[in-house]
Amino acid sequence: MFGDFVEKLPQKLPQKLDIPLIINVILSIAAIALIRALAISILRQYRLRKLPLVNGVGVFESSQKAKQNFLFNAEGLLENGFTKSTKAFRMATDDSEVLILSPDYIDEIRNDKRLSLTHALAEDFLGHIPAFVNFSPQKGLNDMAGDILQKKLTQSLDLSTEAALALQEQWTDNKEWHALNAKTTMVEIVARISSRVFLGLELCRNPAWLRITADYTVNVFFGVMALKKWPKYLHPFVWRFVPEVRTVRDQIQEAVNLIQPVVEKRTAEGKSPSSRKTYSDTIQWANELANGRPYDPALLQLGFSLAAIHTTSDLLSQILYNICAYPEYIDPLREEIVTVLKEHGMTKAGLFKMKLMDSIMKESQRLKPGAMLMMRRMVLEDITLSNGVFLPRGVQIGIPTRSHFDPSFYTDPERFDGYRYVKMDDDPQREKSRHFVSTSPEHLAFGHGKHACPGRFFASQEIKIALCHILMKYEFKLADGSKPTVMKMGWVLSSDPMVQLMVRKREGVDENLLYK
Repeated sequence: MFGDFVEKLPQKLPQKLDIPLIINVILSIAAIALIRALAISILRQYRLRKLPLVNGVGVFESSQKAKQNFLFNAEGLLENGFTKSTKAFRMATDDSEVLILSPDYIDEIRNDKRLSLTHALAEDFLGHIPAFVNFSPQKGLNDMAGDILQKKLTQSLDLSTEAALALQEQWTDNKEWHALNAKTTMVEIVARISSRVFLGLELCRNPAWLRITADYTVNVFFGVMALKKWPKYLHPFVWRFVPEVRTVRDQIQEAVNLIQPVVEKRTAEGKSPSSRKTYSDTIQWANELANGRPYDPALLQLGFSLAAIHTTSDLLSQILYNICAYPEYIDPLREEIVTVLKEHGMTKAGLFKMKLMDSIMKESQRLKPGAMLMMRRMVLEDITLSNGVFLPRGVQIGIPTRSHFDPSFYTDPERFDGYRYVKMDDDPQREKSRHFVSTSPEHLAFGHGKHACPGRFFASQEIKIALCHILMKYEFKLADGSKPTVMKMGWVLSSDPMVQLMVRKREGVDENLLYK
C-alpha cells in the first residue's frame, strides 16, 4: 500500500520552491512547539503550586527577608511546613525553592535514577563556575572519586602512626591540665590522618598542603555565599572579581603547584623499572583506576578534602563533647579498646569489634547529623509519587532527619544513650542497621540508597583510630564555662567551634597496643 503511494508521487520536484510557504510552515511548527513547551511548564508549575509554601515572600516584601529567615530559622520553618502538610510542601531558601518530602517517601525515592545528588550539589554550590568545578557533575571526576572510595580507600589502615604524631603536636605530652580549642585541633588531626592516605608521606605533613585542606572547604562556602549575593545572570561575569571566589581560585592553583611535581616525579619513576616504586595513596590509585579517563589530580585531592576533612572533624568534635557530658562512658570505652587491641590489634577487624565506640559514634550522629535535610536530589525527569505528589523536572527535593527523633523507632529519642545501638544486637530486625556505617530510613546522617556517602567506611576507621589514641593517652574534660551548643546555618548543623577542652597526658599507659 505504501508502495502505491510512492508511485503516485511526482517524479520530479518543482523547479521553484515556495519560500514564503516553507517559512510559514517552519514558523508554525516553532510556534506550536513553543506553545506546547509553555503549556507543559505552566501545568508543571500549577501542579507544584498546589503544595503549600513555607517562607514565601509577599508582593511588597524583599526576598532578603526570606533568605535571612531560612539561614537562621530553617529548623522552625521545617516544623511549620509539616503543620501545613504531612506529606510534602515547598520551602523558600536562600537560593531557590526546595520541595520537602515526608520521611514516608524514603524507600520510594532512595534508588530512583531520575533523581540526582550531583546535580543538586552543582546547583547549590554553583558548579558551573570554574572556581567551584569540584561541584560540577562532570562524570570523569565523580566516577574516579567513587571508584577510589569504594575499591581502594579502606584497603589501607596505615593511619595509627599518623594519628599519634598529629595528636602529640596538637595536644602535646604535657602532664598538667591545659586548655585547647577542641574543634580546631580535630580539624588539624583529621587533616593529617586523611592526607596520609590521600597523598602519602610526600605531602601529608607539608604545612602548606595541610593549610589548604583545612581552609579550602570554608573558603568554598564563603565564596559561594558571596557570589550568590549577585544576580544569577551575572555569575559567569563577576565571579573573577569577587574576593572570596578569587581566594578559592588561588587555592586551587596553589594545590596544583604542590601536587603536580609529585605526579610528574612518579610518572618519571614509572618509566624506569629500576626506579619504579610502589605507593599506597589516592594519587597512585587514581592512576590505576583512570582507564583512560581524563582527570585533574589537584582537583581530585581537593574534592577529597571537601568531602572528608570538615565533616569528619565536626563529628569527632561532637563525639568528644558527648563523652565529656557523659564521662561514665570513658572507662568502658578504654576497657573495650584494650580488650580488642590485645586480641586483634589496630586492624579493620579490631575496629569493627569496638561495639560501644561504634554505638556512641552513631548516637552522636543521630542527635546531631551534619544537616537537618538529607537525601538532597535534583529531579531530572517528571515523577509522580505513589500517592500522587508530583515532582517536576528541575526542582530540588530533600527529606528532613525527623526520623532520628521518631519514638516509633527510638525509645526516649531526645536522650543520649551510648549503648542504644549495642542493645540492637539482640534485635534481629535491626541488627544490620545498628552499625555506624549502616544507613536506614530511621538514620539518614549518611543519606540512604544509591547516593549514600561512599566515604563513610573510611570515616568510621579514621574516627575510631583517633578516639583510641585520645582515650588511651589523655584525660580530657570541658573547660569551666564551656557548654557546647549546635550551630545552625540554613540546613547545616555544626558542632560548636568555640568549645575549650582541658586535657593532660595520662601516665602508666601501655601505648604499644595502639601500634599492633
